[in-house]
Amino acid sequence: MSENLKRSLELEKYERRKIYDYVLIFLHWWNALSIFCLMLTIWFKPLLKPIDNWKEVLYSFHTYIGYSLIFGIILRIIWGIIGSKHARFFNMFHPKLYLKVIKTKNIKLLKREEWGHDILGSLAYLKIYLLLLIQAVTGLYLAAKVLSIGPLLNFLTFTNEKSLLDKVMKKGHEIIYYILIIFIIIHIFMLIYTEVKDKIPIAQSMLSGFQYRRKK
Repeated sequence: MSENLKRSLELEKYERRKIYDYVLIFLHWWNALSIFCLMLTIWFKPLLKPIDNWKEVLYSFHTYIGYSLIFGIILRIIWGIIGSKHARFFNMFHPKLYLKVIKTKNIKLLKREEWGHDILGSLAYLKIYLLLLIQAVTGLYLAAKVLSIGPLLNFLTFTNEKSLLDKVMKKGHEIIYYILIIFIIIHIFMLIYTEVKDKIPIAQSMLSGFQYRRKK
């Protein structure tokens, strides 16, 4: 029996629906690629040190890629308000269910299958978007402070001396960077683990827009 035939027979056990629109998919990969490129500028830091003005080169690339991420985050927030059903943030937040879990102490309620974003995973996504917003603010602040560029330059007065706010912004930017790395590792691991355990093609949904659920 061919692999394609095995695959088609396997998919007969699942229900298939178009869930994610192409605007959401585009923004997902735009933001993911922007974050990855930002991380590359940090990982390639040792390679740039032989260059005389390596700091200026590195910070410039990092800042302009950061602008692309901010652009993507703004569009994602807008689409999370006016977009399709499963793109909206309201559809990712389930306060009544969370309260029910707290009252009944039945965490299994969070594992029920629904179309769209995973119920438990949605909480992580919302927190990550909040952290990305904070990362954007701290990044804009540092761009104005270090490179004297960006929109905040017109609203804030900077000196050569390092203030407490400078240290807080820099440290916050670094901490969120490490949190994002941990989230990405967990996110990829859970995708692979869930696909192998449940034998459901999950990762492809952010390419095709289709989700699969086992037929009951």
